[in-house]
Amino acid sequence: MTYSSIMTLVDGSPAAIQRARIGAALAERFDACLTGVFPRPPLPVSAWDEPVYWGMPPVIPPAIPPEVIAAHERRTDEQGEEARLAFEAAAALAGCRSNWLVLPSDDGAGVLELARRSDLAVLPSGRLPTVGPTGSAAADLALATGGPALILPESARDPVPGRRIVVAWNGSREAARAVRDAWPFLQGAEAVFVVIVSPAGTDGPESQLQRYFEEHGCTAQVVVVREADASAADVLRTQVETLRADLVVMGLFGHSRLRETVLGGVSRSLVGDPPVPMLVSH
Repeated sequence: MTYSSIMTLVDGSPAAIQRARIGAALAERFDACLTGVFPRPPLPVSAWDEPVYWGMPPVIPPAIPPEVIAAHERRTDEQGEEARLAFEAAAALAGCRSNWLVLPSDDGAGVLELARRSDLAVLPSGRLPTVGPTGSAAADLALATGGPALILPESARDPVPGRRIVVAWNGSREAARAVRDAWPFLQGAEAVFVVIVSPAGTDGPESQLQRYFEEHGCTAQVVVVREADASAADVLRTQVETLRADLVVMGLFGHSRLRETVLGGVSRSLVGDPPVPMLVSH
């Protein structure tokens, strides 16, 4: 298994430029085609975007002046051009195949459809203000794509994460799906640590789990952590630091309707503030 198509969102910000560089380095590593996407931000609206009733006949919102619309379009065109130049420079430096797409302002469906047609989506950890009329969180897309997403913290600097990988394992469907989606990273890693948080002392089939990784050409060390007083998210953060990991593979727990997300506690904590890049899947 490998990734043949990778997509990332680029808006011209410093974090997005670094995201493009990481995406390009991964595309070169996996011999994939990288697609850079610039979702045109919607026209900013005020509280007048919905009729106001207050027990009276609806108040019709005032029309947006044409000059405001024109100024917004000019700024968006400039941002898009800056993003394109930065993306193409990153792709040229990495020597990877690449495409550039500009998506019109919509409810986020365009970005979601493109992510579903890619093997890997490279996303920021916070909200995506240009996706949908009110923005969208990376977790929304990661839950809805049906495939893996690499979520990068704002401080991400390593151009190719995945040398030392922590796999968060609890035996669930989501954890198993994340491992299957992460084989291209896992098979090329220098060290893989499968971390099992088992505060109750319940033993899982560690030997069988280790053999599963070995059958895929991946030597993994199973680490069972028994800390009754610590949350699973805190344990994983500690293990990431202790094991000097530069990537976490984790199943994403939750339900999404793109702009209405309910995440599990561990997912919410780690995806909202990732200690290192995270390869998540649902």
